[in-house]
Amino acid sequence: MKRYLFSLLVLLAAMTAACGHNHQEAALPSADPVAADFAILPKEPAAGKPITFSVKVTQNGEPVNDAKEVKFEWWKDGQEQHVTIPASLQKDGVYTARQTIDEAGSYFVYYHVTARDFHNMQKVAFTVGGQSASSASPAHAQHPGEATAEHEHEAAEHAHASGVDFHFMPPTPVLAGQPTPLMVHLMKDNASFTKAAVRFEIWQGSAAEHTFVEAREEQPGQYSAEANLPAAGSYTVKVHVEKGEIHDHKSFPLAVQPK
Repeated sequence: MKRYLFSLLVLLAAMTAACGHNHQEAALPSADPVAADFAILPKEPAAGKPITFSVKVTQNGEPVNDAKEVKFEWWKDGQEQHVTIPASLQKDGVYTARQTIDEAGSYFVYYHVTARDFHNMQKVAFTVGGQSASSASPAHAQHPGEATAEHEHEAAEHAHASGVDFHFMPPTPVLAGQPTPLMVHLMKDNASFTKAAVRFEIWQGSAAEHTFVEAREEQPGQYSAEANLPAAGSYTVKVHVEKGEIHDHKSFPLAVQPK
């Protein structure tokens, strides 16, 4: 009887250990990149009519329903004003946002997907047909269920003479006196800009003292570094990029909150 009980305990212990090992394996994040499949509906958008931007996010062929952030950034060709709208999860890894564009013409949209330590962004051209509802600007009317624009900014936030697009991704919030991870995603010709020398130049307000932090490429086109911002206030982060004949930089504001 004792031998039977001992054998049973050994068996249970082995099963528990195996189960725990399987849970550990399941908890490990996948090293495979996150994929994004963009669509726009209707396929032939019309001025003054709702347009749905959609992106299906997957990893290893499985839907990703826990993306940290998905958003769409659109603008009219040749104009400086960009509009960024957040997307919401529908189901099975599909994130959408709806927008109405009142002016016919040629446009671009960037989709930004941040999920599971990966950032995916691509620029897509599209055309809005029909007569413009307004000839003054590509103003967009708000419709029921339509996403509210997060912010508008100038094209200089992305496009530069070098052709390199910058997407700066600080954490939220940024707290004073704590290590702050900084990341920038660089694109050129709609592909990740890899193997560049990247560094962050950081200063507060109009201070003469500037801090330089070298960045490392964590994923293709994604460069990261860690900075310590000692005091709360308004900072500027200038991203410097060098590769071959390309020497470019772009400045971004950064608000630091009290700890």
